[in-house]
Amino acid sequence: MIENLLTAKKVLVTGASSGIGKAIAIFFSQQGAQVILSGRNKERLDETLKLLTGDGHIIFSSDISKIDDLKALMDFSFNSFGALDSIVHCAGIQKTLPLQAIKEQQFDDIFNINVKSAQFIAKFLRRKGRYNVNGCSLIYISSVAAFCGEPAISTYCASKAALIGLSKSLAVELAKINIRVNTISPGVVQTNMVDGLKQQLSEEQYNQILLNHPLGLGRPEDIAHAAAYLASDLSRWVTGSNLIVDGGYSTH
Repeated sequence: MIENLLTAKKVLVTGASSGIGKAIAIFFSQQGAQVILSGRNKERLDETLKLLTGDGHIIFSSDISKIDDLKALMDFSFNSFGALDSIVHCAGIQKTLPLQAIKEQQFDDIFNINVKSAQFIAKFLRRKGRYNVNGCSLIYISSVAAFCGEPAISTYCASKAALIGLSKSLAVELAKINIRVNTISPGVVQTNMVDGLKQQLSEEQYNQILLNHPLGLGRPEDIAHAAAYLASDLSRWVTGSNLIVDGGYSTH
C-alpha cells in the first residue's frame, strides 16, 4: 500500500465521530495528514482521536446544520491550522420516509445537514487565506442513491443528487482559485447507519441488497482510500468528478 500520501496535509473531516468519516480521519492520519475532527458527539470524537496516528490532531464539536455553528467550525479550523489542503464533508443523515409519511420538518432536516452545510462549507473555505493557494481539495460524500432509486428514501436520494450538482457547479466556479471539488458515491457500506437500516428490513429485503452488490457490501476503509486519492496531489487534474465506489451496485 502507498504510504505518506498525505504528508503534512491539513485536513478537516466532518462526520468524523463514526462510520465513513471516522475511517477517513484514521486513514488520513496514517498517511501523514494533520486532521481536524468535527461532529456533534464530543465523546465519540474523543474516541476517534485516540485511534489516529501522529500528533497535532484536534476536535471541534458542532451542529453543522446551523450556519452559525458551521461558521464557528471554519473559523476554528483556520485559526488552528491556517490554510487547509482539504475538506472531506462526510456529515449526513438518512431517514426512511415513505412519501405519504414525510413531513416538512423532516425534509428540511435532511437538506440542512446533507446539502446546505455543503454549500456553506465551500463559501467559508474560499475566503482569502483559508485554503492552500497551490491546490486545495473539497470532497463531498454523496451516494449511489443519487442516481439509483429506492423506495421510501426519496428525500435522501434528492439530497445526494443535489450534492453532485452542487459539486459540478462549484468545480467550475472555484477552479480559478485552485480549489478542486469532487464527490464520492458509495454503495451500501457496513456502518452503524446501515446496521440501523437492517433492523427495518425483512431478511428477504436485506438479502436483495447483498445480491445487488456483486463485490459484497463495502467497508468504511474502501471509501477512505478513494477520499485519500482525491485529497492527494495524485488527483491534481481531477475536478467536477463523481467517483463511484459501490462494489458494482450501480451496474444493474
